[in-house]
Amino acid sequence: MEDTAPVTVPDTGTNYAVVMVDQSDVSMDLEKFSCGGRAFMSGKRGGALLSIPFEEIRSVHFFLKDEVLTAKLTLNDDTSVSLIVEKDRPCYGKFSHGFMKINMRDIKSILFKGQGKE
Repeated sequence: MEDTAPVTVPDTGTNYAVVMVDQSDVSMDLEKFSCGGRAFMSGKRGGALLSIPFEEIRSVHFFLKDEVLTAKLTLNDDTSVSLIVEKDRPCYGKFSHGFMKINMRDIKSILFKGQGKE
């Protein structure tokens, strides 16, 4: 593990609470969650680039195959959308004792619990 500067969490203006599980099956309750410093999930679907706000998403499951990372989003209306996402895009969050940064490729799933203003 390399020694780096302290992790800071970007301010998105909304406090998203999630339960994140990483590829090692370690679960973390997080607040102020964001991906790439933004409060939406973006990626390619066919030839289009889509951005879906966190408030529309119930959960996300990630699948890495042949260095292509697919995010399967379950939306609040019970539909699902699969996106090809940037595997090295960082996601951030605040946990009970500090701050966290993790690349999307290292996440197994995200369950959105709710939101509030910061």
